[in-house]
Amino acid sequence: MITGRSKFLAGAALALLLLGSQAASAKRLTVVPGDRPITVDVPNAWKVAVVERGIQIRTADEEVYLWFESYRPAQFQTLLNEHNAYFKNQGVRVVGAETAKQVDFPTYLLKVTEYPATYEGKPTVLRYISVAPKAEGERLLLVSYWASPAGDKKYDAETQGILNSLAASYDGK
Repeated sequence: MITGRSKFLAGAALALLLLGSQAASAKRLTVVPGDRPITVDVPNAWKVAVVERGIQIRTADEEVYLWFESYRPAQFQTLLNEHNAYFKNQGVRVVGAETAKQVDFPTYLLKVTEYPATYEGKPTVLRYISVAPKAEGERLLLVSYWASPAGDKKYDAETQGILNSLAASYDGK
């Protein structure tokens, strides 16, 4: 039996191996700038907002939020502090030790970290995907995922499609 967490980890790793295609009902957004930018395809029904280091996307019913933030290594602690403050302000509480899995690809390292957490006293889904290119000077990418358990299930296929498009962008680089 595959648990939700195992399914997500397997999906995230698989997503970075697969080449996806942009669906007709998606908009392509740049998440890492550069000569060969890294892009992600977002379903048209999802809401998009620009944040300091990238974009935030969310479902119309606000059950799933994803942030794609490009940063330099020296900015990581600042980015982490911003996330901690945001989630604390939203009422998200980490209630246990994180679990992490790392996958080494030829041109980048992928790390998925999950935090057992609650929101308004109920379980919530909180995950981070870190993509660290091996080439010097390239920007890192932090993908943050926050969802209700119901939203996590309801939008699983769309979320996997988004991650597949991210993988295709990295693999095509």
